[in-house]
Amino acid sequence: METEIVFEPGLKDFKAPGSTLIEGLPGVGLVAKGAVAYLLERLGGRRICRFYSPYFPTAGYIRDGRLIPSFADLYFVEKPKPLLLLYGNSQPSSYYGQHEFCDKILKVSLGIGVNFILTLGGYGREDVSEKRRIYISSTRREIIKSALERIDAEVYDGQIIGAAGLLITLAGDLGIDNLSVLVEAGGTTPDFYSVRRALESVNKLLDLGLEIGDIYAISKTYVNAVQRFES
Repeated sequence: METEIVFEPGLKDFKAPGSTLIEGLPGVGLVAKGAVAYLLERLGGRRICRFYSPYFPTAGYIRDGRLIPSFADLYFVEKPKPLLLLYGNSQPSSYYGQHEFCDKILKVSLGIGVNFILTLGGYGREDVSEKRRIYISSTRREIIKSALERIDAEVYDGQIIGAAGLLITLAGDLGIDNLSVLVEAGGTTPDFYSVRRALESVNKLLDLGLEIGDIYAISKTYVNAVQRFES
């Protein structure tokens, strides 16, 4: 069984050389999903394709009485710089499924022209700081050094579960530049304080020049995004 990739009409051969892939799949505190949802609402985006993995969890999501299938969508944003934004409501629930799924994402992304992989995630802690500390990792030391010069972060030691860790690992194996940004997240889901910290980091790392809204604006934007992308 393999992940099915459904391209939008006429976009199977879409190209965007030099673009950056930003992962925004659900995880601890919904940090990645919340951040990418905000970027999509602020920057717009054109859907390139949808991924359906047979290894997504079997649980169904119900909204207003209607079943919402598990999915992951790849969107293209042209300005302020070319971005591929991976937004979804699920991740594969098995080790093999994660590998197969992430391999498909990388295959499509690299075919489009991605040359940098940026993954986001929450670092769950009981004693989460009010500031929400940021932790970074990469398969390349020079990228870590460059990131530390741009954002207030610490080098991460530990495991990264799911696509956030696997995508940068596989990217490193292929010689593709990569970086993971983990933000402390508390028991609230979504943790919009952590989402804001993730957005601030992405903004600085990629020189997007965005004005990041306050917690209320981010939460409102997230609700609007979920209603728009998952309805």
